[in-house]
Amino acid sequence: MGIETVKCAKDIEDAFFKEREKKLIQKLREASSKSGDEKYREKHRNHCFRCGTPSLVEVERGKVKIDICVNSNCGAVHLDPGELDEILKDQSVIKNVREAIFSVFK
Repeated sequence: MGIETVKCAKDIEDAFFKEREKKLIQKLREASSKSGDEKYREKHRNHCFRCGTPSLVEVERGKVKIDICVNSNCGAVHLDPGELDEILKDQSVIKNVREAIFSVFK
C-alpha cells in the first residue's frame, strides 16, 4: 500500500466523520430549538404580543376564538392563522366579534 493510497483513505475517513458530525450537530440544534420554542411559548402563553403583559383573554364567537388584551392601556386583538379568513367569510361573525371586543372595555 502506497503513501498516496493511505492519504486517500484517510481523506475519505475524515470526510465521512465530518459529515456524520455535521448531521449530529444539526439534529441537536433542531432539538434544542424546538425545546426552547416550546418552553418559551408555554412561559408566555397568555402574554400580549403588543404590551407584553399576561393579560390575554380568549373570546369565542362561532368558529373563531379571538385573543384580546384586557390591559387598559393596550386592547390589542390577536388572531391565529386562518381566523381572519374565517371572520371575513361570515358577516354575522364580524358583528359578533366587534360586540365581543367592545364588551370587554365596557
